This record gives sequence, structure tokens and C-alpha cells, in this order.
Amino acid sequence: MAMTPLERKAAFRAAVTLRQITMAEAAAELGISYNHLTLVINGERVGSERLEEGIARAIGRPTAEVFEPATRPSTRKR
Repeated sequence: MAMTPLERKAAFRAAVTLRQITMAEAAAELGISYNHLTLVINGERVGSERLEEGIARAIGRPTAEVFEPATRPSTRKR
């Protein structure tokens, strides 16, 4: 089962705090705005596969444990 938005936000905030950076700096590292990052973490917007993988990697968990599977077709190269 995937994390709730509240769990995801807390885990991401803890991960960036341990790295001694802000969420805005983490968003910049992911190539997105802070606003877009918070919308995706809070479940208000679906992120790209690359973004969801980046957030999950920052948290240290598999993407499937962090986000519900998206309903969009996969664009990943096989």
C-alpha cells in the first residue's frame, strides 16, 4: 500500500532535513518548482514517472511504496 500524502510529506521533509537542504533546494535538484513538488507530494497533481522516482529515491523507498500506480500509460523505454 502506498504512503498517504501526509506520510509522504513528512518522509520527504525528514529526508531533505537530514541532507541540510530546504524543500525548495530539493525541488530545484529534481528540476521542478517548489510549488509543483508540494502539489505532487500532497497528491493534488500526478507527477511524471521521473519525478515520482526522484521523490521516492530521496525518501529511500521504492516508488510503488510511495505513490499509487498512475493510471496513465507508461512512457518508460523497455
